[in-house]
Amino acid sequence: MIRGSQYSTISTRILQAFIITVRLLVIRIVFTSLYAGARCKRNKSTVITELPDAKNSQGAMNRVRSFLLPKPGDLIQFLVTTNIILFITALLVAPDGINYTLNLSYFLAPATNVLFILGASGTLPVFAEDRWWTLITANYLHGSLLHLIFNVSSLRAVGDITMPIYGSARLFLIYSVGGIAAMGMSSLVGIPLTLGASGAICALIGAMSYDDWRTSKGNLKKRIASVGIWIVLIIVIGVALPNVNNWAHGIGFGTGFIMGMFLWPQTTQNETTVFRLAAIACMLLTISTLIYGLLFS
Repeated sequence: MIRGSQYSTISTRILQAFIITVRLLVIRIVFTSLYAGARCKRNKSTVITELPDAKNSQGAMNRVRSFLLPKPGDLIQFLVTTNIILFITALLVAPDGINYTLNLSYFLAPATNVLFILGASGTLPVFAEDRWWTLITANYLHGSLLHLIFNVSSLRAVGDITMPIYGSARLFLIYSVGGIAAMGMSSLVGIPLTLGASGAICALIGAMSYDDWRTSKGNLKKRIASVGIWIVLIIVIGVALPNVNNWAHGIGFGTGFIMGMFLWPQTTQNETTVFRLAAIACMLLTISTLIYGLLFS
């Protein structure tokens, strides 16, 4: 644990790293805007139905909602970018503590004390230090470059499949609640320190598996195969890779499957205002805890 004057030193570095990462985020937004503009030019059939209009209150509300809850394609990019930025921040805070081992599982691993301050979860932070908000922030932190690459690529692949099924609001709810449940159970079973997006990603896999289960109605073998293949894959990853939190994977998958049951589009129809408001509230809570972890913890 970190005590005394170490807190002020690390807090200053966190603030400096946060400023740098905000600049990186601005650059990312600029490039995204340029890319979106180029894509619109290539696709002349695209019709822009929402134009900025300061005099139009409805347009202003739409822009606020778009900021708090990104469009379907932007939501996955938002999650990916957030994970990358926080990983860079963790490296910049304490460059002397970075692990440069040739072991790829630990290469470019940020210092453990920095990850603790930024919001890693587990028994020690949650129960010993009363840092309950880490149940959210830990889902956006990663312990090494390989850890980040694996989860970001998985998030991109799984998110692109899940998004057309559930939409952006329900996807973010599944991702967030699944991640919190995964971190909560990890803390309850006694894992001292844990972090990573894999629990939340497994929640998306669980929701996707429920959709497979429902769409395979009447074919029991296909149902078992569609869900079982994901369960086997998660187990294989847990056994093959070191320091994998299998509790987070299992609870994330189960939470996502259950949430998929209640949020499945065929039973709840299109995204309603309730889903959007719930997702916006979840987004605000997530952003608030991440900022708190960066600047005030």
